[in-house]
Amino acid sequence: MQIWTETHTLQAIHPIISTILKPGDLFLDIETTGLSRSRHQIYLIGIALVVDNNIFYVNQWFAESAEDESCVLQEFSSFLQTSEIKRIITFNGNQFDLPFLLARAKFHAINLTFDPFELFDIYKEVVRRKQILQLQNYRQKTIEQFLGLFREDQFTGGELINVYEDYVVCPNEQGKHLLKLHNYEDVLGMMDLLEIFAYDSFFSAPAQVSSASIQSYRDLEGNTCEELIAALTPPCELPGCLSCTHPITGAYLHASGMHVRLRVPLFQGMARLYYTDYKNYWYLPAEDMSIHKSVATYVDKSHKQKATPETCYSKVAVDDAFLHSEKLAEYVTHVLQGFLLS
Repeated sequence: MQIWTETHTLQAIHPIISTILKPGDLFLDIETTGLSRSRHQIYLIGIALVVDNNIFYVNQWFAESAEDESCVLQEFSSFLQTSEIKRIITFNGNQFDLPFLLARAKFHAINLTFDPFELFDIYKEVVRRKQILQLQNYRQKTIEQFLGLFREDQFTGGELINVYEDYVVCPNEQGKHLLKLHNYEDVLGMMDLLEIFAYDSFFSAPAQVSSASIQSYRDLEGNTCEELIAALTPPCELPGCLSCTHPITGAYLHASGMHVRLRVPLFQGMARLYYTDYKNYWYLPAEDMSIHKSVATYVDKSHKQKATPETCYSKVAVDDAFLHSEKLAEYVTHVLQGFLLS
C-alpha cells in the first residue's frame, strides 16, 4: 500500500464556494476494479479535507495489489475516526462510493460507518436542477466542461481498470501516475463543481434589473408578438454559459458571467404571473385567469375549471409605467424563482 499526502491553500476560488465550504468538509472519491461490491475491489481512496478557511489537504490510499484492499480500508476507517470531519461531500457517492466502501469493509470485517457525518451528494443536487442546466448528461467531467474547468486527466474510471490490472502485474510509474491523477482530479474537481450552485443564489435572490423594454417580433406563422426583455445583474459572477426556457411560462434566460438577459412572452400587453400551487386554484376561461379556491367557491361551476400548471396564473399589465416601477423587479423575481421550482 502507498499513501500520498499534499497540503494546499485555497486561492482564487469562486465566491459561492467560500460560502458553502466549512472546516470539517471532506471530499471523497474511490476507484474500483468494477461495479460489483461483491466481485470487485477498491484500489484507491482519495479525500480532500478542509482544515480551515484557507487550507485543505489531500490524502490518497493506493492498493498496489488485491491483498492491499483491507489495509487501504483500515487506514481510511482510522482516518475517519481520528479526524475532525463534519460533512462528507461526494459525487454520486450516496449511490456508489459509500455503499461500496461499506460493503468492502464488511467483507474484511473492518469497522466503518458514515452515521456521524452529514452527507452531501453533488450529483444528486445538480440533477435536481437539470430543468435549468439542461446538460447533455450529468457526469462529473460534463459538468466541469460546462463550468470551463481544466482537467489534465483524460480517462474515465472504467478505462483505468485495465491500467490498474496491468500495474498489478507489472508495476510502472506511468500507470501509477495515471491512476493517481484521475482520482486526484476527481477529488479536487468536486470542490470546483460547487461553483454551479451560484445559480441558486441568482434565481432565489431579489432581481436586480438594469434595463427593460417591450419588443415586437413575428412568429413562424407571421403573427406579431410582444415580449418583455430585461437585462439583469446577478449577485455574483455566473459560471459557464447557461441558456434555458421555462417549460410552463415560456420565459427564456441566457446567462454568462455578469451578463443576464431574460425574455418573457406577453399576451396583448399582459404578462402572466404563474403560481406553482395550482391545485389550490380554479381557472376562469372567460377571464383567462385563475383565482384561489377560497374565492372560486362563489363562482358557478359552469364558469370555472380546475387549474393546471399551464393555466394557473393571474395577469399583469406591462406598460411604460410598469417598466419604471418597483413592480418590474418584483415580477422578474417571481419569474426567476419559478425556474427553481420547475
